Amino acid sequence: MKKIILIGLVGLIASCGGVIKDVSFETGDYLGTGYDDKPQKKVSLSKSEKKTETKTEAKTEKKSFLESLASAVVTDSEDEEMSDIYERTTKMSYEELDLALRTELENHNFKIFHVLNITKGVEEQGNKDFWKHMHIYLVCKLSKCSIIMKHNPQLASQFPFKVYTYEKDGKMVVGTFKPSTAIKYMGNLDADAIKALKELDLELKKIIDNVVSQ
Repeated sequence: MKKIILIGLVGLIASCGGVIKDVSFETGDYLGTGYDDKPQKKVSLSKSEKKTETKTEAKTEKKSFLESLASAVVTDSEDEEMSDIYERTTKMSYEELDLALRTELENHNFKIFHVLNITKGVEEQGNKDFWKHMHIYLVCKLSKCSIIMKHNPQLASQFPFKVYTYEKDGKMVVGTFKPSTAIKYMGNLDADAIKALKELDLELKKIIDNVVSQ
């Protein structure tokens, strides 16, 4: 009788072991923990899919960098936006415009290095058919320029800034080429430098607006 019971137990254990083995190979849950540690099938990408994935990642990284850079600089509002060349006209005489412009520049801490009389120079060369009262004011705000050139010394070629005047149709015109156009020549994109250039845009625009409103 004992022999019969023993044989029965051995058969039962063998049977259970077979079932457990089958289940474990199906699920990968060898220890009955509920965790499937069976190696998962690897999904391989084709060359074209890998290329697309790499481009997408690069695009996302580039966008992220530019967005973070943009968040660090000043942006013009609709009212403050200016074109690359900003000009205003006034009924002032050149002498009145010159005095107002010098005053505004100095009030905004711009140093006037020199004023070029282009009309006089051209006329001395014998050309009388030229713009009247054309002058170029070479100006700079050294505190801003030092920030701009800290990581981009090649931008020294963009300084000093230029504010110009000339007469057109009996009225005086005063204008400038906005400083932030220098951003495209940066070898090292620097948020502080970009911010300084954008601030200079708005300062020069304000100076010109203040001059012609007098």
